[in-house]
Amino acid sequence: MNNKQNIYYGVKQKNITTENFNVSITHHNKDEIIPNHSHNKPYLCLLLSGNYTEKSNSKSIVNSGTLLYRRAEYEHSNVFNTNSNSCLNLELRNSDLFTSINNIQLPTNEFEKQISISISKLLVSINQNEDKDIIDLKCYETITDYFECNKVKGKLKWINNVIDYINDNPTENISLHKFAREFQLHPNYIIRKFKEKTGYKLSEYLEKIRFEHTIQEIVNSEDKLRNIALDNGYFDQSHFNKIFKKQLSITPSQFKKILKG
Repeated sequence: MNNKQNIYYGVKQKNITTENFNVSITHHNKDEIIPNHSHNKPYLCLLLSGNYTEKSNSKSIVNSGTLLYRRAEYEHSNVFNTNSNSCLNLELRNSDLFTSINNIQLPTNEFEKQISISISKLLVSINQNEDKDIIDLKCYETITDYFECNKVKGKLKWINNVIDYINDNPTENISLHKFAREFQLHPNYIIRKFKEKTGYKLSEYLEKIRFEHTIQEIVNSEDKLRNIALDNGYFDQSHFNKIFKKQLSITPSQFKKILKG
């Protein structure tokens, strides 16, 4: 079964068509079965709440906070396993035009990643009924965020090693002098080259990854927000709220409410 453009199963809670994207939020009940099907446009799907089983060439469990990329014509079926399940779907309306204009190569294979700041901002904009041109821009930012790899090409392998270390250990104390000793480089050189090659200050990249790790915990955990904040290095709830509002313009509790629909 092939679904036409912007046709997704479930109950649509939001449905927005912008200049370049089709965006929807769909709700699914427990034990809901979606038969084998495909979509004729490539898309991203972020599971906001719940979990489901996907069957294609293999069988996998998709948990909340997981973002999937699926190529056009990718065949799969789904069974939703929990009482309340919500998905944010972001579909490219004209992938050929989009890739040619933006010089972006779509991935040749499906992938799974985790929730990011960019798609969280998109979710907030959708929930707040912002103008379509703003939502379109945030869709662009989300697509480029997931499709453009942070890995640095060339001989500066140490930068990729720093990125990998931060990604794998977001809550650990990061020591610039430790990196300097390990890679036998001057700290100032590390700071300057990291910004030059990645577009981020080292501190900005660390803050970004830590914040995304925090969002992931909010999505997946039933723990109190205060405990999540402390576990991720925020001094207290007030500090946590301040950083959260700086990033997403809402409080952590408001964000959690959006996730739960």
